[in-house]
Amino acid sequence: MKELLHFLWLLVFRAQFAKSRAAMSLEIKSDLELIDWEQLAHVYRRAFEGIQSAELMKTVFHNSYATRIALWNGEVVGGVYAFSDGVLDATIHGLAVNPEFQKRGIGRALMEALMSEFGSNIAVLLTAELQHQVIYRKFGFRPLKTAMALGFPAQDLED
Repeated sequence: MKELLHFLWLLVFRAQFAKSRAAMSLEIKSDLELIDWEQLAHVYRRAFEGIQSAELMKTVFHNSYATRIALWNGEVVGGVYAFSDGVLDATIHGLAVNPEFQKRGIGRALMEALMSEFGSNIAVLLTAELQHQVIYRKFGFRPLKTAMALGFPAQDLED
C-alpha cells in the first residue's frame, strides 16, 4: 500500500511539474532596458567556463549592433550579440544559454531573432568550436575556407 501511495504521489507530482513547466514563458528581448547584468554574466560564465563580469557584459552588449537576451519567467537564461556595418557584413558572437536551460529551443529562438536583423545581402560570419558547428549548420552556416584570425588561443589556430 505504501508503494502504491508513493507511486500515485509521484504521478501527481510529475503531472503538476509538467503543467507548471508548460506555463513558463520565454521572452526574447532586443532592447537592453532593465537587464540584470549580473544574471547575464552568470549565464556566460556557465556557458563558456570563463570569467565574465557584469560590467564587461554590459559594455559588450551596449557596443553591439544587435543583441538578443532570453528571459525565462523573467530570469536571464541566454544571450547573443552581433557587430555589423548594417550594409555588407555582420559577425555573430557569444551565443550562450545557461546549461540548465539548454535543449529547450532557447538558442534557436535567440539565433532566429538575431538573424532577423540582417538583410539577405549581408554576409554573416561567426566562430564556433567544432562540437557546436552542427548547431549553426541548421541555420545555413558553412565552414569558410578563406577566414583568418588574430588574437585567438593557439589551439584554435592552424599552422
